[in-house]
Amino acid sequence: MLTFSQLAELTAATLEPSDAQGSIAKCATLAFAAENDASFCLDKSAYGAARTTKAIIVFVPKNFSGWAGNAKALARVENPYKAIIECAKILNKKEFAPSEVHPTAQISPNCFIADNVKIGENCILHPGVSLYPNVEIGNGTVLHSGVVIGSRGFGFYEENGNQIAVPHFGGVIIGENCEIGPNSVIAAGFLEATRLGNNCKLDSLVQIGHNCTVGNNAVFCSQSGLAGSVIAEDNVTLAGGAQVAGHLTLGKGCVIAAKAGVTKSVKPGAKMAGFPAVPIETWRKNFLHSTR
Repeated sequence: MLTFSQLAELTAATLEPSDAQGSIAKCATLAFAAENDASFCLDKSAYGAARTTKAIIVFVPKNFSGWAGNAKALARVENPYKAIIECAKILNKKEFAPSEVHPTAQISPNCFIADNVKIGENCILHPGVSLYPNVEIGNGTVLHSGVVIGSRGFGFYEENGNQIAVPHFGGVIIGENCEIGPNSVIAAGFLEATRLGNNCKLDSLVQIGHNCTVGNNAVFCSQSGLAGSVIAEDNVTLAGGAQVAGHLTLGKGCVIAAKAGVTKSVKPGAKMAGFPAVPIETWRKNFLHSTR
């Protein structure tokens, strides 16, 4: 736990109101924060989420206007991202415990399994799989050679002209009866886990970025990928080489055609193609006009 005064001292924050008092259990993003959590707001794009957060205290830029949901206090700082990282290093760091591997799981030679890993019943890990800390693998899931689960997400912040790597504390949770193809990567979440639902099938060389949430029955073909913080609802299909920009939502049952580049959220059931991705009927018409 950290008190408000300890948090202010740690991060050089100015509290508003200055006499606010409270204790913080952990750090979380605005949407997932509970009533005893600290959170952060970087810029105007997050102001909407800040207004509805349940966090007890929120790091905000010094020029932030308005208030943050149920917060008892705002903590005004130069860099809210850096401030939440400094707190998370204390509050979100998990004590390493021995990994739990079910007796029915088949673990091939040359696999790396860190501490704080849970592997369920009848899982199969082929040679060369790497599982970083804070990873959970659901029953019946198969990981092929070269799969990496729980590596640090691709995040940096700038300080004195240097790019500083952001630690990722959230780990990865993978559901039951999934199959993940060779050399695919699922990155750890920053404060919450990156999640993959049940019955998901990933081909080779698939990338799922930090903080993504993928529903059940996803099918991601080779060389497709999600940037960070994407929500992919149930039954989403990515054809070969399809790529999705960060912080978007792919609606239930949508299909993204091969080599498409998704730059905006996609409605449920939509079929998209091209770059930037558009409804596939529109893409076909545009293609015909361009070839005449």
